[in-house]
Amino acid sequence: MPDEKIIAKIAVQDKSFASEPIFSNLKLSVKQGEIVSIYGPSGCGKTTVLRMIAGLETARPDEIWFDDNVDQNIGFIFQKPVLYPHLNVAKNILLGIKSKLSKSEKLSTVEQSLELVNLSGFENRSVSTLSGGEAQRVVLARALLAEPRLLLLDEPFSSLDLNSRRQLANDVKQILNLKNVAAVHVSHDLEEAKIISDRIVNWEDICEPNIASNNNEDD
Repeated sequence: MPDEKIIAKIAVQDKSFASEPIFSNLKLSVKQGEIVSIYGPSGCGKTTVLRMIAGLETARPDEIWFDDNVDQNIGFIFQKPVLYPHLNVAKNILLGIKSKLSKSEKLSTVEQSLELVNLSGFENRSVSTLSGGEAQRVVLARALLAEPRLLLLDEPFSSLDLNSRRQLANDVKQILNLKNVAAVHVSHDLEEAKIISDRIVNWEDICEPNIASNNNEDD
C-alpha cells in the first residue's frame, strides 16, 4: 500500500500543441508506492502529461516538482514494446542495468528479472518470437532493473487482446506493489484502470480539457 509521502506534484496552468490549447489548470500528485490511473478519452492529452513528467515535453520549472531526486529515477513504458531485435531477451533486459556486473551476476540478474515477470526460461529467446504480452513483460523487467522511483505507463496493454490486457494489468500491479514503485498509468479503458491502480482520477476532474485536443494526440 502507498504511504503518505508525496514524491511528485504536477501543476500545469496551460498546455498547447501547435498553438492549439490542449488543457489547462491541471493538478496531480503521486505518493510513494502509489499507482495512479488517469482515465480519459483517447487524444485528450494524457500522454502529454506523462511526457512532461519524464522531461520529454517542455514544462516550466514550477510545473513539475519531485521529491529527493525522483526525476533522476523515472521509467517509461510506451504503448508499443521498445526492444532491440538484434539482441535476445537477456541482452535486452541487461540494458536496464546501471552498474557493471560480472558474467555470473548478469546471469543471476536476468533469471531473477524473468522470474519476476513470469517469463522464466526466456533468456535466449529472440524478441521476434515474443507475443505482445511477453514483449511488454520483458520491457517491464528491463525498466525495473533501473530501480525507478516512478514508472510511467502509457497505455502499455492497448495492443493486447482483452484477456491478456486484464492479466498483465493485474500482474504489473502485484509487481509494482512488491517493489514499492509508484506509477502513473493512463488509459481510456476503465476496467483496466480499476485492475492496475490504487487510485483512479478522471481527466476532467484534474484539469480543464480543451475539446479540440482530440485531434492532437494518439493517446
